[in-house]
Amino acid sequence: MTASFFTALLAYMALPVVLSKVFRIDRLFPLVFVQLVFGLFIHASGLDRWLQQHQVDLQAGPLASSLAGLGWVGVSLLVALTGAESAPRPSERGAWRFVPISIAGFGSTAAMGAMIGYGLYAARPELLGANSTVLTFCLAVGLSLSVTAMPVLVAILREIGMLNTTLGNLAVNCALLDDLWLWLSLAVVLALGQGGDQPLHMALALSAYLLVMFGMVRPLLRRWLERQPGMGVADRLLLSVSVIFMSSVATDWIGLHSIFGAFMAGTVLPRRAFDDWREPLLQQVQVLLLPFFFIQTGMRLDIHSGDPLFWQLTAIVTAGAVLGKFTSVALAARQTGLAWADSMALGSLMQCKGLMELVAINILLDAGIIGTQIFSALAMMALASTCITAPALRWLLGERYATPGMPLPNSGGMA
Repeated sequence: MTASFFTALLAYMALPVVLSKVFRIDRLFPLVFVQLVFGLFIHASGLDRWLQQHQVDLQAGPLASSLAGLGWVGVSLLVALTGAESAPRPSERGAWRFVPISIAGFGSTAAMGAMIGYGLYAARPELLGANSTVLTFCLAVGLSLSVTAMPVLVAILREIGMLNTTLGNLAVNCALLDDLWLWLSLAVVLALGQGGDQPLHMALALSAYLLVMFGMVRPLLRRWLERQPGMGVADRLLLSVSVIFMSSVATDWIGLHSIFGAFMAGTVLPRRAFDDWREPLLQQVQVLLLPFFFIQTGMRLDIHSGDPLFWQLTAIVTAGAVLGKFTSVALAARQTGLAWADSMALGSLMQCKGLMELVAINILLDAGIIGTQIFSALAMMALASTCITAPALRWLLGERYATPGMPLPNSGGMA
């Protein structure tokens, strides 16, 4: 077990990076794409079954549970650190325009996605998960099409030097609010999926949890940190991680997913708790823990390249997600006063799915809300939408994209 565990650690962390560098895949696709394909290869090639015959089980048993656990720890920490950035960034003009843009973009895409979900159910009832109803399935599809990947969006903006521009700040604010809608909507879908009186009990427990977190835990943490000005980085890290994990346990006990608790813990923790360690830990999580989540997700994909249904599903959900989010965000942004070019650029950024989409659909699959066929199509949609984000932004912004660090002029970027 020990040798197999460390061999799997090495393979999961290092092989996708080596393949990406050697074959220069990183010039075309993000590392997460390689990690997903690596997991898909392990499953599709039968390598996982061959390893299972040699007492190395990557799909079930203690080894698989350990690897999956590492991945979920990484996702929990990443989501919590995302929640820590949930306060809106100030902008010089139109500071709160991100609110109507986010509401319009998320709500419109979710409504359209729910209609697509109903159409898919009517044509293919077998797409529903084992514990799903028509309502929860439609809501799940709508939710999945509405996601915006905040971590990936920030990485793209940082890479092209737009993170601290007016448009960059607006995109981050919209994505942060979209994250809030995502986890609240996911909580509703999971509650409805329980059936019976469970949604009511879950709603009451969730209300009590939120009251405790924001009414008691947050003020106590703020006062504690104010009284401990010399608190070291290690102590603040331990305090923050403890709050994150306790919150995750609480929401899991309520019947929601532990990831919701991690996100809420990030929003509750004072900013000072993250001083000096947030960025280093974020990099370590991405290198050391997230590969396990992505590769395990790739191994769950059920892709039959010769099956027309799979490609039809992928085309439908991809078109709905990309065009729906792009159009609704661009129109809403234009209504708030942005120029058309920047409105469309914002739309292209907000349709990016990335990690958050994969987290959401994994949760929905585990809950039995969606089946493996639609799960695989949604995962492919997440890859496609993420891969087209930077090229679309380059085309829409032209010279401003080609000049990293160049701030967008308020007179031109914001009307």
